Amino acid sequence: MALSTIGQALIDFQKQKELTDTQIAFESHFTVEKIHQIKAGESEPTDEEAKRLTAYFASKK
Repeated sequence: MALSTIGQALIDFQKQKELTDTQIAFESHFTVEKIHQIKAGESEPTDEEAKRLTAYFASKK
């Protein structure tokens, strides 16, 4: 499966903020496994999940 736009945004955000998957999962209320799946392109986030991640990114700027 190809990497989604939100998956790439998640990777870029993580690098920029120097956060671990665990930190992102805890702060965004996702499981670490879900974060891994999105970043690896193994899971396409639902519209609701994408909205939650986008809101999380915005809250951390």
